[in-house]
Amino acid sequence: MQIGYLADHREFIPTLARWHHQEWAYLRPGDSVEARIARLRDACGHTEIPTVVITFSDFTLLGSAMLVAHDMETRMDLSPWLAGVFVSRELRQHGIGTALVQRITDDARAIGIQRLYLYTPSTEKFYSRLGWSVVERTGYRGVDVVVMAYDFMT
Repeated sequence: MQIGYLADHREFIPTLARWHHQEWAYLRPGDSVEARIARLRDACGHTEIPTVVITFSDFTLLGSAMLVAHDMETRMDLSPWLAGVFVSRELRQHGIGTALVQRITDDARAIGIQRLYLYTPSTEKFYSRLGWSVVERTGYRGVDVVVMAYDFMT
């Protein structure tokens, strides 16, 4: 398994857009795979905001994670965010998600970020095990979510 920047492996953009759409379309009513493709293309950075990292083996995409300026329109006061953490269903529970989150936190630390945010409707325990803490519980687009933060040691 390798971890790299989507910017260097753009051939995975259509697959990743489909995966993200299938997983989170309910949080973006009216969104489309094509719109996600455009957003992923725009997010192709290297150790900057925005950045998308992916895991892959040979020519097979395994998962993704993103570093973005904003991920909740109702919390524009919080920035930046870990977003788009996704691992192919059949490969979950093998440490891939943890490796993706670690890579994004490493990149965030490298550019001087002191606090990183995320929101999740269902994976609070996963992030808690990785050192993330609850900021608030709230509703977002009709779904109960938990906003969490990761503080970097200075």
